[in-house]
Amino acid sequence: MPIPHSLRERFRDPAFWQTFFFEVEGATRVPDATVELSVGGGCLLVLEVKGRYDSYELGIRTPMSNGVRSIGWDDMAHWHPFAFRWWELDLICRAVAALDPLMPHPGPALVLLCRFVSVQDDDDIEQITSTMHTAFESLRPSGWTGYWPNITDWLDRRDFRGRGVSWTRDQLGNLYATQQDDADPPFYSMRGEPTDHPAGFPYNEWRTLLAAAGHTLDV
Repeated sequence: MPIPHSLRERFRDPAFWQTFFFEVEGATRVPDATVELSVGGGCLLVLEVKGRYDSYELGIRTPMSNGVRSIGWDDMAHWHPFAFRWWELDLICRAVAALDPLMPHPGPALVLLCRFVSVQDDDDIEQITSTMHTAFESLRPSGWTGYWPNITDWLDRRDFRGRGVSWTRDQLGNLYATQQDDADPPFYSMRGEPTDHPAGFPYNEWRTLLAAAGHTLDV
C-alpha cells in the first residue's frame, strides 16, 4: 500500500487537513509516515511526513539513484517546496493512478503532493483549479459542510503568475527557474540552474522519472 494506513485513515478528518496545510497550527497530530508512489520503471516519489515537526520532504528514487534524492521540502521555517510544474505533477499522478486502481486521479496522490507545485504564467488556471477542486472534494466526508481544503487558500500560497519567475530549458532538457531580484514573494525552489553539487536538484534522475511516467501512460 503506497499510503500507510495511519495516514489514510485520517483523510476524512477536517482537523487533519487544517494541520497538514498549515491552516491551524496543531489542530490535530499528523502521523509520521513515508508515502511511496510508483510511476513505473522502478521510479518512485517518496514523501516523508514528519508530523511532530510539521515537516514534509519530497524525494525521488530511480534505478540510477544512490538512495532517495530530495527535490523539495515544506515546513514553517526554511521551506523550499516548489518542486513541480503543474504538467509534471499531473503526469506523475496519472501514472500513479494507471498503476494502482486504489489511487484514482484526481484524488489522494494529488492532494498529498499539491503543496509542492506552483502555478506559473503559462499554466491553464481553469484546468488546474477544476482538477484541484475535484481532488479535494473526492476526500470530503458525505454531508460535511465545515472547513475543507479549498482552491482559494491553496492557490493563494502557490500562485506565481506575474511574480517575475522565468523558466529555461537547457540542452539536456532540464527545466529550471529564475526570478527577478525584486520580485515578491520569493520563489523558494531547488530548481535553480543545474549544478554538479550533490545537494542540488537531481535533474538527471528527474528526467528519468518523468520519462518513466510518460512511458507508463504511453505519451
